Amino acid sequence: MSKPTRSGHVLALFALANVLSYASRNVPFAVYDDLRARYAVDHGQLGWLGTAFMLPHALATLPVGWLGDRVDRRRLVGFGIMAWSVGSILGAVAPTFELVIASRFLVGLGTAAVVPVANAVLGQLYGGPRKAFALAIFNLGLFVGGVVGFGLGSLLGFPLSWIVVAAPGVLVAVALLMIDLPQGESVTRSWPQLRHDAAMVVRIPTIRRLMVATTVMSFAAGGYQAWLLDFLQNDKGMSEGAATTLLAGCMVGGLAGVVAGGRVADRLRRGRAWGRPAAIALGMAATVPCATLCVLAPAGPLLWLGSLATMFFISWYHGPMAATVDDVAPGPLAASAQAVVIACMHLLGTAPSSRVIGELYKQWGPREAMLVATGAVAVAALLTARVFATFPGDAAAAEASDGTAGNR
Repeated sequence: MSKPTRSGHVLALFALANVLSYASRNVPFAVYDDLRARYAVDHGQLGWLGTAFMLPHALATLPVGWLGDRVDRRRLVGFGIMAWSVGSILGAVAPTFELVIASRFLVGLGTAAVVPVANAVLGQLYGGPRKAFALAIFNLGLFVGGVVGFGLGSLLGFPLSWIVVAAPGVLVAVALLMIDLPQGESVTRSWPQLRHDAAMVVRIPTIRRLMVATTVMSFAAGGYQAWLLDFLQNDKGMSEGAATTLLAGCMVGGLAGVVAGGRVADRLRRGRAWGRPAAIALGMAATVPCATLCVLAPAGPLLWLGSLATMFFISWYHGPMAATVDDVAPGPLAASAQAVVIACMHLLGTAPSSRVIGELYKQWGPREAMLVATGAVAVAALLTARVFATFPGDAAAAEASDGTAGNR
């Protein structure tokens, strides 16, 4: 294995790639009015934007993560970044809404290369007491990218915002190709091995339970993400500018929540074996009353307070979730384990959420649709608590198999 570039440099580049990934993912949600005007589509059709992105994203995550344990990780991520940049530009110039949807498939495929590989690399570089915090810093890209995507969409509209979001990806891809990364430990590349490795990961009880909990959580988060801006405008009567300002404030709360979740998880881990999953459950549980307040409160101080608190607590799970997976995964399957969990949560949770919540939004109304998403967070908190019982034994088994006791 080649000596890696400084860990801080690697973390910074992956964090920037994550920012651009989530900006490309979120920019369509800020241009619904432009898309309605240009393509004459309704709420239900707009709901396909998120699903068209997330379905191929989820399907590609598992093979990409599996390849991340076997091939040059720099090229794998670089190719993914190039693919999503091209996809975003093609969507911007598409003459029909059907071709816009098709372009989101390509963006979804490309962005699948970032997270499972980055989680595995950073897990190697930041083993021990700083792991969840380092992974939380990487996951700040989710919220910074959200701000960038929503902000550029609101400021530049469609199609210019889609092009502007795509352009920096080429530079990041080149920068990643120029550094050394720790490579995967597995050398077996036959495709039947993919099924075998995925089965090995799923046999770990903590992984199975975490997959179920994060899938329900991702359904809720995907629904919020796709429809929050439209909800603020149509249910709360806010102007586009006021709603975007509130979202920007929420993203700041989300950034603080990602960092806090990583810190809390690492601190709890020092005294309790199941400390990191406990941080996930605590964040989800605290989200429920805050999100309920957001749905029911009129525009004003209570809405601001509830929104900031919601984004703060709902963001806790990002770093601890990736760290928990890394804690219980055997070293040769590090990226594969991340990919199995991410693929499940996005394929069964995030992918249908935009379409389902959009349909509920149309049939039942905006508040009822958002309350469904909030109820899913409550269910996810209860499901995460089931991880406490299995985590200590699974983490000990992973340490024993790798010879890494005390470094997780």
